[in-house]
Amino acid sequence: MAEISLTGDQMLTVLETVAKKGPVSAVDVARACDINRTVAYRLLVTLEQRAYIRRGHDGYILGSAVNELVRQLDRDISAIARPLMGTFANAVGETVVLHYLNKDEAVVTEQALGNRHLVRVQHVPGSRHPLHLGASGWAMLAFQDQKTIARVVKKSDDPIAAQARIEQIRRDGYAISHDELQMGVHGVAAPLIEPDGRCNAGLAILVPSSRADTLPALTPKLLELAANVTRQL
Repeated sequence: MAEISLTGDQMLTVLETVAKKGPVSAVDVARACDINRTVAYRLLVTLEQRAYIRRGHDGYILGSAVNELVRQLDRDISAIARPLMGTFANAVGETVVLHYLNKDEAVVTEQALGNRHLVRVQHVPGSRHPLHLGASGWAMLAFQDQKTIARVVKKSDDPIAAQARIEQIRRDGYAISHDELQMGVHGVAAPLIEPDGRCNAGLAILVPSSRADTLPALTPKLLELAANVTRQL
C-alpha cells in the first residue's frame, strides 16, 4: 500500500469531524480526532482560511467551499434539475429539494421554494443526514448495492422493518416519510437513476403536516419530474 500524507489525513479527519459533529470547538476536534490541541487548531485555521469551515457563535461548522465541491461533484444532474425544479416548485407551490449521495449520507444540493403558502418547509443547502432518515435518503438507499444497504440498515432502529421498507420503495418507485428529520414535515422522494443504473441523487417534495394530504396527488407529478431529469442525463 502506498504511503499517505499524515497531515493530509489529519486534515480530512478534522473536516469530517466538523461535518458530523459541528458546531465544535478546537478542543472537541482534538479529542474526537485524538490529536494534539495545537495541531487541531492549526488544521482548523487552515480549513477556515480556505472556506471549508467557518467559525460560528457555537464553534466550527462547514463552510461555503464544501457546498461548491458538492456542486462540482454533481454538476451534470444539478444543471439539468435546477430549472426544472424551479418551474415545478412554482407550479405546485411546495418546496422541491435535490439530494446527492455522499457515502452513507444524503446531502442537500439544490432547493426550489414554492411561494404559494406562508408556511413552508426549507432546508439548508449543504446540510446532510443519514440515508436511513428522510424520504430522499430512503429513495436513494433502496437502489444501492446490497453491501451498502446492509451496512446502512444495521444503523436503523429496526433492521427488519428497514429492509421491508426498502422492498416497498423498490416496488413503488418512490419513498415517503414524516417526522423523521423535522417534526411536522412530510415528504415524498423519487430516486434519479442514471443510464448506467447508478442512483446518486433523489428529488423530493416537502410539505408541513397541515398539507400532508396533498402528497398523494403530487407524487405522480414528482415521478414525472424525476423521469424528465433522468431522460436528459
